[in-house]
Amino acid sequence: MKRPLIALLLLACLPPLCGQNLRYGQELPKAKPGVQYQVKVHISGIRIRRFCDTETCYGLLDADALLNQKKFELTGSYLYDPKYVKVIPVPGDYTARLLKTAHKSAVVPLFDEYELLLPDGHVWRCTVTGMFE
Repeated sequence: MKRPLIALLLLACLPPLCGQNLRYGQELPKAKPGVQYQVKVHISGIRIRRFCDTETCYGLLDADALLNQKKFELTGSYLYDPKYVKVIPVPGDYTARLLKTAHKSAVVPLFDEYELLLPDGHVWRCTVTGMFE
């Protein structure tokens, strides 16, 4: 009598245990061969912000950048676990490419998306979220 009850209890508990795996995130994607990164970018400073909701925590990396001779703030995701992400954009010179323009006729390039090429061949996807004088 006890064995079927134990088996039934184990089967009832099995889906919640196997249903959701803990994932720390993915490594930054590598640059595709043949893609041209022609926009010159100089990053002068970075800030990391951490946000947590009820279930997960995630991070944002803000970078102060000189892009086409204008000062912008670039924002992109950042993973905290050093096992998965070893390279982040640090102050220095980089190349990038424009992925998507948010507003084709806008004078202000807010929310334009860029792909910044890092020294190890990974790319960091970022969005223009601020402008400076």
